[in-house]
Amino acid sequence: MITLMLILFIVLILAGIPIAWGTGLATILYIEGSPTIPLTLLAQRVFKASDSFSLLAIPLFMLAGEFMNGGGITKRIVDLASKWVGHITGSLAHVTILASMLFASMSGSSAASAASIGAMLIPTMKQKGYDGGYAVAVTACSSVMGPIIPPSIAFVIYASLTGDSISALFMGGILPGILMGLCLMIISYVIAKKNHYPVEEKASWKERIQALKKSVAAVLMPVIILGGIMSGIFTATEAGCIGLVYGIIVGFVTKELKVKNIPTILLNAAKTTANIMMIMGTSQVLGWILVSAQLPQKLTIAFTSISNNPTIVFLLILLLILFLGCFMVDAAIMPIMTPLLLPIVKSFGINPIQFGVVVNMMAVAGGVTPPVGNLLYISSGIADVPVLKAAKAVVPFLTALIIAMLLCVFIPPLVTFIPSLVG
Repeated sequence: MITLMLILFIVLILAGIPIAWGTGLATILYIEGSPTIPLTLLAQRVFKASDSFSLLAIPLFMLAGEFMNGGGITKRIVDLASKWVGHITGSLAHVTILASMLFASMSGSSAASAASIGAMLIPTMKQKGYDGGYAVAVTACSSVMGPIIPPSIAFVIYASLTGDSISALFMGGILPGILMGLCLMIISYVIAKKNHYPVEEKASWKERIQALKKSVAAVLMPVIILGGIMSGIFTATEAGCIGLVYGIIVGFVTKELKVKNIPTILLNAAKTTANIMMIMGTSQVLGWILVSAQLPQKLTIAFTSISNNPTIVFLLILLLILFLGCFMVDAAIMPIMTPLLLPIVKSFGINPIQFGVVVNMMAVAGGVTPPVGNLLYISSGIADVPVLKAAKAVVPFLTALIIAMLLCVFIPPLVTFIPSLVG
C-alpha cells in the first residue's frame, strides 16, 4: 500500500493537482486500504499540524509583509538598491538581488519576493536590453533568499516539526542568506560583462543618502525583529505580531496605505496562509504514514551502506531534496521529509541548526527547477518568457546557490556562529 500511495502521489503532482490535494488524496487511499487506521485520523492529524503557537508566526509575518508592501515600501527598497549598486556591471541584476535581500527581511516568503520585485524590475530589465531569460533567472533565484534571511516562514515550519529554536534558525539564516546574495551577484557580474549589458548612471552620495532616508522604515523592520529576538525581549511568534503592527503604522505614516486596500491585503495574506497550512497538514499525515512504515530506519541503513561520513550523508540528503524540489514546493517537502530525516541527522551527529538552515536552502531552491518550479513560473509569467528558455538561463544562478549551500555544509560556523553568540 505504501508503494501504491507514493505512485498515486507522484502521478497527481505531475498531473498538476495542487500539492495539498495530491497528498490528501494519496493518504486517503492508504487509510481506506488499511484495516486498522480510521479515516478520522486524517482530520485529526491535519488539525494537530496546525495547532501550534509557533505556527501563528506564519499569518503574522505574511500580514506584516503585505502591509509593508501596501505601504509603498517595495518601491523604496528598489530605489535604494538602484542608487547603491545600479552602477556596477550587472546593474539591474544587482538591484534585483539586493532588493530581494531587503524584501526578504520583511516577508519571509519567496513567492511574494518573486512577484513583488519581479513585477517592478523584470519589465525594466527587458526595456534596457537585458535578455528575458536572464531577467527571469535573476529574479527567480534571488527570491530563494526570501525564506532564508530572517524572518523566515520556512524556518517556522521546520522548527514546529523538530522542536528546534525558531530564534536560533533565524540567526543561523543571516550569513547563509548574505552568502547566497554575494554568489548571485558574482555570477550576474560575469554574465553581464560577457553580454555587455548596460549599467545605470552612478548616483551621488546625496542621492544615496536620500534613498536610504526614504527606505529607513524597511531597514528598521529587521533590526527591530532580530534585535528583539536576540535580546530575548520577545519570541519569534511575538516578533511576527510586532512586525504586523509596525507594518500597519508605517503604511499609514507614509500615507500610501489606504483603508480601502486593507480587505484585499487581509484576503491575500489569508489565501497564502491557508495554502501553506493545508499543504503542511496533509503533508504531515503523509510523513506520519511513512514514519509508521519505518522508512527512517530503512533510509538510515541505506545511507550507512554508502558512507559513515556525516558530510557525505549530508550531501546525499541535499541531493535527495534537490530532486524532490523538482516536483514539490518547500512547504510540502519539509513536513514529509523532516520526520524521515531527523533520526538520520541525530544518528550521524549533524548539527540540527546547520542541517535545518541548509536543507531549507535546498528545498526553496527547488522553486527554480522545472517541472514544478513555482518561482520560475511566477517570474516567467511576468516576463512573458517561455519556461524552457528561463530554465536554461537559471542553470548558472542555481549553480551559484548550490555553491553557497556547499560552503555552509563544509564550513558550519557560517550557520552556527551567530546563533552561538546569542545561545
